[in-house]
Amino acid sequence: MKQPFCTPAQALRRVLDAAAALPVPATERVPLDDACGRIAARDLCARMDQPPFDRSPLDGYALHSADTAGAGEETPVTLPVVMKLYAGDAPAAALPAGCAARIMTGAPLPPGADCVLMQELTDSGEEQVRIYARLQPNANVVFRGEDIAAGAPIAAAGTVLTPAHIGVLAGQGIPDAEVFRPLTVGVLATGSELLEAGEAWAPGKIYDANGIQNAARLRQLGFAVERTHCSDDPEEIAARMKELLTRCDAVITSGGVSVGQKDYLPTVLEMLHAEPVFAGVAQKPGSPMIAAQVGEKLVFCLSGNPFAAAATLEQYAVPALLRAAGRREEDCIPVHTRGRLTTGFSKPSKGTRFLRARALGGLVEIPGEGNAEAHSSGSLSAMMGCNCLVELPAGSGPVAPGEEVEVLNFVQ
Repeated sequence: MKQPFCTPAQALRRVLDAAAALPVPATERVPLDDACGRIAARDLCARMDQPPFDRSPLDGYALHSADTAGAGEETPVTLPVVMKLYAGDAPAAALPAGCAARIMTGAPLPPGADCVLMQELTDSGEEQVRIYARLQPNANVVFRGEDIAAGAPIAAAGTVLTPAHIGVLAGQGIPDAEVFRPLTVGVLATGSELLEAGEAWAPGKIYDANGIQNAARLRQLGFAVERTHCSDDPEEIAARMKELLTRCDAVITSGGVSVGQKDYLPTVLEMLHAEPVFAGVAQKPGSPMIAAQVGEKLVFCLSGNPFAAAATLEQYAVPALLRAAGRREEDCIPVHTRGRLTTGFSKPSKGTRFLRARALGGLVEIPGEGNAEAHSSGSLSAMMGCNCLVELPAGSGPVAPGEEVEVLNFVQ
């Protein structure tokens, strides 16, 4: 007896659990110049205080705050300037009471000084300086460890390293980072009608868009990709998938998962002795999608319709692959937000429906100006510029501009 389709939430949970149970990817050390966008393989912590000394945030004079008592525009205090400090200097001596140190932005405070007066509140003297303002202790001082203290976490294992992480690590004098090796994903488009871009067109044929689009999205997320296509012959599909699985960590197919006479992917998975994760999701588009496991490798079989393939790739395959690649689970799942529609959608939704959309600043645009035909699963051009999916619950009627809807933002 055929099992009922999963709900979207059940399907996502199943693929995440399957991904989390796979072996941890191998690791490697890479220079910081190459580490941005990679996934930290272990917790990265500060090994020194940053800044490593009390320093000045501005150009001015390091002082003992007690020496500024009574200073004002009409009652300046005059102090001798006994040292000058630039960024990179190390003070050779403590600052005596009753004296000033000329100091530049980033320079360390000399011992004894407890404040810095900006030069605009002085006469900028070099041998001696007139001070026109009173300061409290600790004024205009960036303290040692104020940015990050030794031992503080910088990035937990599973974090995607951003330029900010790289900057903090570099500020620690750390030259490299241990990261997970990128997974390699095989992308297989099936269909005897498919041509590779650049081949001469022939009647009845179409160019493979799904394979190259899915591969481009995976590369954007940091995966290595091996892409190919083949006919609808089940023996050829099985042989090509088996070959990909010997070299790749996972395989994504498109086409051949529905109920047509040449939809052979369920048969192919049986030929490969695949263990099912789920077969079918109660949603439109993409309901025939299959997720399975062959040995310790995941296989995702997507619809041949371009939008159905793109939507289920984002909803299920991408989160599972990112989890398998070492990301923290919370960073793998599309973020749910609410947005207000600027355009509508003219059809009711008997079951759960997902629409491609563009979200910006709390507003959500459904392409096609409410024309449901623009949301055909076979439409390619309507996906350009989209960065999210709008979820319409089962039983929803048409939606109009101004309504608030659930938005699934694509993982970055």
